This record gives sequence, structure tokens and C-alpha cells, in this order.
Amino acid sequence: MKRGLEAFQRLQKNGDNGKEERFLVSVDGHELSPHQRVGIFVDVQNMYYAARNIFQSKLEFSKLLKHLLRGRVLARAMAYIVERPGMEQDKFIEVLRRNGYEVRKRVVGERNDSTNRGDWNIGITLDAVSLASKIDVAILVTGDGDFVPLVERLAIDGVRVEIASFRETTSSELFHAADQMHFLDERVLLSGTHFQPAEDEEEEVEEEKELVPSRSRRPLRRARGPAEEDFDDEDEED
Repeated sequence: MKRGLEAFQRLQKNGDNGKEERFLVSVDGHELSPHQRVGIFVDVQNMYYAARNIFQSKLEFSKLLKHLLRGRVLARAMAYIVERPGMEQDKFIEVLRRNGYEVRKRVVGERNDSTNRGDWNIGITLDAVSLASKIDVAILVTGDGDFVPLVERLAIDGVRVEIASFRETTSSELFHAADQMHFLDERVLLSGTHFQPAEDEEEEVEEEKELVPSRSRRPLRRARGPAEEDFDDEDEED
């Protein structure tokens, strides 16, 4: 964890001179405080497919961390990845660690049964609940509505919950359960990175294959997005 915090502090010093790009929707009007201790939990598989399907691009995790914190205190930043046997993601994991994240990795085999699920829903839930007494804010980086019970549990524990995801793939139930919402867009994506069309997937370069989670052949199941009127109070970019 110390390594991750030190990496993030270096990123802050090398940032863009304090200029903040705002893409935060406040659900309850609560102001952010620089004294808040923040835990960040990134569902890498969910966000990988969202960025790929919507923008044909990838997240830039250093930008993501900075914009989610917005000057607050980083307690923990955890990224959850899935890989199949033989899939090489060591370089990707090292990039995450250099950018201040602790990495949780699950290797999924070839069996298609309930004991071999290719997601981190339970693991993220257990980590977030175990850290509830040490953080003031939990930021779940996912659009998956399956996390609504976790949001409700953290609220009982006195933890404010923010959701960070793309507008197009954010569950309406998750949006309404959260205290605040970060709608992500091109500003947190890798510039100049684009995927080839689906029919050319077999010919993608090896670097891209490193980031392909275990369900690479399955289409993204889009959650029903919030209604347009839910976004009337979205902050304008500075």
C-alpha cells in the first residue's frame, strides 16, 4: 500500500498545475471535503468493456485516480482484474501499481460453472465492507447494478458512496443509490488508442491483448441508463 500511495503523490506533483476538469454530478448537493479519506475500488473488467464499446479506447488510470480524488486523501485504491491461464498481464499490472493502485488478480480456468465466475463482485464487496471503518468515502468504479446492495450496506456503516462510470452503461438503480456520481468521458481515456473492428480481433497487437479480461468474446451487457432528467444538475466543465 505504501508503494501505491507514494506513486500517487508523485503523480499529483507532476500534474497539470492544479487545473481541475469537472464531470461530477451531485445527487444530494453534498460538498466534497479535502479531509475525506477515500477508498477507490475499480471493476477493471466492467470498465474495460465500457470504454471499448463506447469509445473504442482504454482508461488512463493515472488520470482516473486524480480526478476521482479531487484533492482528497487517498486511503486505498484497489483494481480488480481477471485473466485466463496463459494470458499475460504482468505489464498491465505493473502500470496499475506505478499509478498508485493495489492489484487484485483472479485467474479463471476453462470450466463454466458457478465456482469459476469471471467477476470480482463478491471480492470488491468484502474489501469495501472491511475498509468501512477506515474511510469516509467509497468510490466504486463500475456501472454494474449488482453493487446496489453494497452501496446500501456502506450507507448503514456511515460511508458515503460515489459511483464512477460512463453515462451510457450506468445502471439507473446504481445511480439513484449513490450519494454522488462521476460521469466519465474522453478525458480519462488514453489518447490515440483505438481498437480495431470486432472482425479483426484476432490480429490485434499483443499490447492490447494484455488488457483483455476473461470474457473477451462476450458482448458488454449494457445496463439501463438513468433518464435524461436525472442529469440536469451536472457540473459544467471549467
